[in-house]
Amino acid sequence: MLSPSTPLLAAKALSELIGEIYQAGLDGQWLRVLDKVIEYTHSNKACLFLHKLSEPSPQVLEFRSLVDFPQEAYLEYQKRAHEDPLLETVGYMLEGDCMDLTANINLQAFENTDFYRDFYLRFQTRYSVASLLIRDMEYESLLAINRGPNSPNYNESEIALMSLLTPHFSRALKIYKDLTLHKRYAAISKSILDQTDKGLIVCDTLGRTILTNDVATRELQSSSDIFISSNLLTMSPSAYHLKLHQSIRACTQLAFTNLPQESIVLERPDGETLLITISPLNWHSDFVDMGQPCCLITLSKQNAINWPMVAKEYGLTAMETRVIQAINRKKKLTDLTTEMAVTYNTLATHMKAIYRKMRIHSQAELMATISLFRN
Repeated sequence: MLSPSTPLLAAKALSELIGEIYQAGLDGQWLRVLDKVIEYTHSNKACLFLHKLSEPSPQVLEFRSLVDFPQEAYLEYQKRAHEDPLLETVGYMLEGDCMDLTANINLQAFENTDFYRDFYLRFQTRYSVASLLIRDMEYESLLAINRGPNSPNYNESEIALMSLLTPHFSRALKIYKDLTLHKRYAAISKSILDQTDKGLIVCDTLGRTILTNDVATRELQSSSDIFISSNLLTMSPSAYHLKLHQSIRACTQLAFTNLPQESIVLERPDGETLLITISPLNWHSDFVDMGQPCCLITLSKQNAINWPMVAKEYGLTAMETRVIQAINRKKKLTDLTTEMAVTYNTLATHMKAIYRKMRIHSQAELMATISLFRN
């Protein structure tokens, strides 16, 4: 019997699983990964979706089940999904969160509802763990696993494994949506060059540029804080340069760690913000012809937000303003408990107050509302 501190997977098996996650980010073969997630977490179902909010159908919707249930039951569930208390819990999650959903509801009371009898029993679902992989103004992505009523709840080791896999699924899906824009991915270099809304750079382990699109080229030629020097990607001041190259080495060598996506935020004197993200790029593939370990660097320009105006418009307290500023910087509530020296429940209470004052119901709406106050 595993204790909560016992690792579920040997290092080799874990490394192979993480490698398959990133490979799926390139070839779109997510089902084989879900099969392993079901096996390693002793689940009876796993679901992964990536949805561009402006489109009617998900870009990725993969579902694996060891349970047979009528198709009409699933269609009926979709009509009544708003009654599912677990989905309400998901609504309060932030990008990067991994949560035991069942622990956040009154399970005993839920089991006495018609909804539970109509669907959860038929689907053989009682316990659920979910990871929110992406939640921004454009996309939403979730990974969820289930167990039935005859199984025990997920233990700490199993939830820890899901938490460990969460940032890798998130990175892989972001690579998938940013780079694999074509039905087949043989033209990945063309994908990078054709991007016009953000700068994209492919670097090797030393930070030497292999490929840049026009947006990145213009940025590197005109900026004094990020530029090319002797064919090396360079940043100023030196602290940023050191962090950049540490992230590049980690990504190009595929040194997987339980960290969120590597990012650097440059606040410029003119109020403009440059968000720099560094992601691993699997080069062992027919779809990438770089011939060497490499990583993808994304440059996204953002204008400064008038935070005093946001606070005044919605009557936000100083603490509530700090919370949404942190969320805008891609922080998770679990990170903020230490940074702000408050409990998770206190932060959740602030989030509910923010949603009520701003008359919104999701993080996507929050980000969309904040964007209206850019100078």
